[in-house]
Parts: sequence; structure tokens; C-alpha cells
Amino acid sequence: MRAKIIFSLSILIPFALVFIYVWTTATDYFYGDDTILIKGGFIESYLNGTLTFADLWRPVGMIRFLGYNLLLLANIKWFSMNSKFFVLLIPFLLLISALLIYRDYRKSLAPERSPEFIAATFLVLSLIIFNVIQWQGLIFGAGLNLQTPMPFIIASFVSIELFLTKGRKYCPLAFILPALAVLLFGGTPVFAFAPALCLTFLCYVLTSRTQRTKDFWFRALIISVFLAVIAFLYIFRIHLNDNATNFSPYYSPFVNEILVHPLEASQFLLTAFAASVVGIDAFFTFDYFSVDNIALIGLVIVLFYALALILFFRSHMYEKTYLPFFLIMQTFFHLGFMTIGRFGLVGRTGAMMSGYTCVSIYGLVAMVWIFIFILVRPERPISLMKSTLCAGLVMLFAGLLLTSIVVWRIQPDRKAYFEKLRGIAIRIDTATPEELEHWDFNKQICDSLRLLKKHKLNIYRSMPADKK
Repeated sequence: MRAKIIFSLSILIPFALVFIYVWTTATDYFYGDDTILIKGGFIESYLNGTLTFADLWRPVGMIRFLGYNLLLLANIKWFSMNSKFFVLLIPFLLLISALLIYRDYRKSLAPERSPEFIAATFLVLSLIIFNVIQWQGLIFGAGLNLQTPMPFIIASFVSIELFLTKGRKYCPLAFILPALAVLLFGGTPVFAFAPALCLTFLCYVLTSRTQRTKDFWFRALIISVFLAVIAFLYIFRIHLNDNATNFSPYYSPFVNEILVHPLEASQFLLTAFAASVVGIDAFFTFDYFSVDNIALIGLVIVLFYALALILFFRSHMYEKTYLPFFLIMQTFFHLGFMTIGRFGLVGRTGAMMSGYTCVSIYGLVAMVWIFIFILVRPERPISLMKSTLCAGLVMLFAGLLLTSIVVWRIQPDRKAYFEKLRGIAIRIDTATPEELEHWDFNKQICDSLRLLKKHKLNIYRSMPADKK
């Protein structure tokens, strides 16, 4: 009972903080990427009565969002497209991820450590999972699209691991959850899921001390074939009929840009790693941060990742769980693919966008998890290693604390900014061209808003009659 109370506090206090941030900051206004789905997208087809499955399956920047599109349709039908309803679901998605991680975290430290100790130290990981450094994935309707993949990806990994190691009773979960993760809720991290999973399985086989049975290899074969099938279904003709060709790597020479400018691309990638510790808000708030020293911070973080992976294998932590390794690989591949898809499209600080941290923070969670495992296991590390790990933890949490303070400090301004956008959107037909240009209301946004206004959706659903 005592351990359950401690665990509840460890997870609910950070959850409450992020829920308060979402509640006080989010505005009932669909903004940004969602406008691509409105005018010229599946929402217009739905409102015109011409919606087909092809509209829902249509990629946006070579990424399919079938699950999100279905949720958005349900929101339109039952809640008149209330974006705040979407955003309030996000903290609960983070909660699911935290609970899934705690399952393996507890397994990795038991029985050497008491249940109370395990529950108390999980607070360290919870503070990362629920951190407001990922604010872009917390306060927008499209933020749900950024947050839905990871709970399903983590659950898929856990279910596949159980199916391979424990037997056929986990077969339904091992097939259903990956299908949901890839075909419905994969989002942007879906391309990193396959290589991260394959590399983790390879390491699992190579490090296994027991002779694998024919039954194990049979299960591995059928799950591999199944994953290959759903991967084929996902990528088949994905480059055709894209709803946002400007954001599609297929139509843009981003890979060539990397080959022409390898040093700049490396700096771009390192700033992405740094963004999970020192967020973009902190970068723009303090003058002593520059792109160069942010990239240096990113290099230090990559070195700590390398140290964590070395310790993971040297300590035989893999005998208890492979989830930390998988989360680090998911982060590495995700940021690598992000660099391929975005370098040359956005500026040097574009890699620090808060939305990307919705995945990379899980790599950070895995790194800190490994450090804790090394520090608290019965075989104490040597003094130099202990000092290095403690220094790494101090650096990581100093950056997260600094960013969190900045994010909370500018929260009223951010709230006011989006309320201002909402106000302009409400009077979209009377706003001046100069005003629309100043606030970045391009033609796509304006046409999408007029379509919502026509059908009394989102911010227009409860306006007084004389304003419609």
C-alpha cells in the first residue's frame, strides 16, 4: 500500500502540472497543420458529402494520419470540432506512456530495490515524460497527432516482446497493437519504429544466453511477416496524391542538401538532440545561447547516450528489459529521419521545434533510466563513473528546469497570442489584408476558416447570430 501511494504521487504530481498548463494555455482554435486537412482536405470532402476512405488515407508530407483523421471526424460530428477537447486528451496519453514505462522500470530494479524506492525514483522519469518542454505537442489540436504515436509504439514493443518470450497467449496484443501503431496512430515517428524494432530484436538475439526453441523462431517469423505486410500497406503508393507536397521528402531535394552541406546537417541534427534538454524557448530567451553552443550541448548529450548504451550492455541490463535500448533507438532514428526530411526546409533552429521533443524526450527517459540502474545496483560504479553519471543527470535536469521556468513564465503571453489569433479568425471577413499578412493568415488558413464558418464549426459554432 505504501509503495502504491508513493507511485501515485510520483506520477500524478507531474501529470497535474502538465494538465494545468494545458488547461490554462490551450485555445479552442484549430491552427497550423490542421488547416491543410480542412480546405482541400478530407474535412471539406466530408462537409460536401463526398468523403471516401481514400481521403482519410491520403498522406500529408508522406505521412498517413488515418487514426487522427477519424478522431477529427468524430469531433466534428459530436462536438462541432472543439479543439480544446482534443488537447485535454494529451496529458492522458502521456500518462499511458508513463504507466507502460513504469512496468519495465519496476522490473529492471526489482528485487534488489524495495517497491517504495522504485516508486519514489520513478518521479525522476515522470518529470521528463510530463515536461512542458514539449509545449507544441500540448496546446494545439494537432498536438494530439504528435502525442498519440508513442503510447501505441511503446505498447507495441511490449506486446511483441511478451509474445516472443512468454508465448502465444499474447498473440492478439502482438498483432493488434502494432497494426494500430502503424496504420492508424503512427504519425511522424512511424518510420523510426521499424528500424528501431529490428535493431532491438537483433541485439536481443545476439545477447541471449539461452538456446532459442523452434517455437520462438516460428513466432518471430510470423510476427515479422505480419509487420512487413502492414509496413507495405502503409508505404504503398504513399508518394502519390500527397496533400502537402511542399513538406514531402519525395518531392524535395533534402538528401542532396545534406550531401552538399554535411557539416551544417550535422549541426542541425545536434541541435535537435539538444532541444530535448534546452528547449527553443530557453534558446530565444537567453542571449548566451547560440546555435553553435546549442550544437555543442547536443554533442555532449549524444556522448551521454553513447555512454548509456555502453553501460546498458556492460551491466547486462538487457537481461531484465530491452525497452530503454528501444526508446533510444527510436529517438535516434526519428531525429535522423527528421533531419533528412527537414534540413534545407527550415532554418538552423528549425530542428529545435518543440514538436520534435514529443519523441526525443523518451530517449532522454531511457538514458536517465540506465543511469539510475547503474547508480543503485548492488555493484557500485567506480568513483569516476559515478561522478560522470551524476554530472550528466545534473546537466540534463538543469536544462529541463531552465526551459520549464521559461515556458511557464511566458505562458500568459503565449495564451494571449493565440487568443489574438482566435479573435482575428472570428472576424476573418472583416480583418484588413495588412492584419492578415502580419499574423500569417495565408490563403490556405483563410479559406479553411471560411469553410468552418460556413458550417458553424470550431470557433464559429457558438457565435451570436449577428456575427455569422
